[in-house]
Amino acid sequence: MSNNLALNIEHIKKEKDGLDVLSDIYIYAVLGEKPSSKDLIRFQWYGIYQQEDNTNYFRIVVPLPLGQLNVEQLKTLASISKEYARNSLDIKTGQKIEFKWLKMHDLPHVFNLLHNVNLNTVFEAGHTVRSIITCPINSVDCKQLIDTSKIANNINDAFIGNKKFSNLPNKLQMSISGCKEGCNLDETPDISFEANSYKANKVLFSVKITGQHIGFITPSQILQTAKAIANIFKDYGNRTDINKSSFSSLIDTWGINEFNNILDSSINFSIKKIDIGIDSTATKGEHFGINNSAIEGQSYIGCKVNSLNFSSSDIINLATTLEKHDASKLKLTNSGHIIILDAPTTKASALANELQKENFNPFI
Repeated sequence: MSNNLALNIEHIKKEKDGLDVLSDIYIYAVLGEKPSSKDLIRFQWYGIYQQEDNTNYFRIVVPLPLGQLNVEQLKTLASISKEYARNSLDIKTGQKIEFKWLKMHDLPHVFNLLHNVNLNTVFEAGHTVRSIITCPINSVDCKQLIDTSKIANNINDAFIGNKKFSNLPNKLQMSISGCKEGCNLDETPDISFEANSYKANKVLFSVKITGQHIGFITPSQILQTAKAIANIFKDYGNRTDINKSSFSSLIDTWGINEFNNILDSSINFSIKKIDIGIDSTATKGEHFGINNSAIEGQSYIGCKVNSLNFSSSDIINLATTLEKHDASKLKLTNSGHIIILDAPTTKASALANELQKENFNPFI
């Protein structure tokens, strides 16, 4: 890509923030006008992409908060798939769902349906801070060091939809893990916070910048650290060359030591440069099979999916099966497999067998 593209995108963002295109989406939907090329770029801030196969159709990508879905949300996604998306529903890596074949005039209806079950597409793409990636067995892992749900929700609340972070040089992806076994990420996040045991049952988080460990912080320091890093990228990232506009390119240009110096001057505490021995338990992969949960009387069931492409009936059948066995929620792994979080232990085996029949295979 040319430098002109970077300059053009910067001009487009300066002319109108991507977050401000929402009203235009509704206007295009009502009037039936063809979106401008500039607004098509801004649409990405709301997870909307013009479909390559046909310029009259769009696809939308829905990031899942903490990667989680409940039965009601599953049913809504199935309904959207059937009514508006030609039965398409694809799982994407990074804990996201994608619909295809959407018409412009249907987008407001789809947004409303998502909103009614506490889902949205804000900051799915564009030059924004993305929804944080979490460990798929967080809160149910018997070996986890800390439940990171509250921290992850606070990070999403601070960034998603916040205009202060809607015009970065490029995307910024964070992840957080409270377990020793790792999250089996497909690619290295820009920023990751990984729990490690420290002294008498205390937990510190390793801060990793593009995979490089720079020190330890406490759980209460994570949000401030995340904000400081996002602001550094916002202020110093490259906005003139699209090929050098990523967060990793900034680190490559500065070097990790220079970045650390800027970060240290941006926060009111010290990142601990101590040797506590980073936990190195081998990753458990996708957590397939029936597993004991940290919640008494429950099990979690990891299932392999053979394809990331589903139909509305696949998802309805999944929701019905969960309800039949008194389970209510699942999480997507970062590579697109699923984990049933709250199967009653007395029904876990029967549920696993039925899931296998529906091509969600726990027995790997």
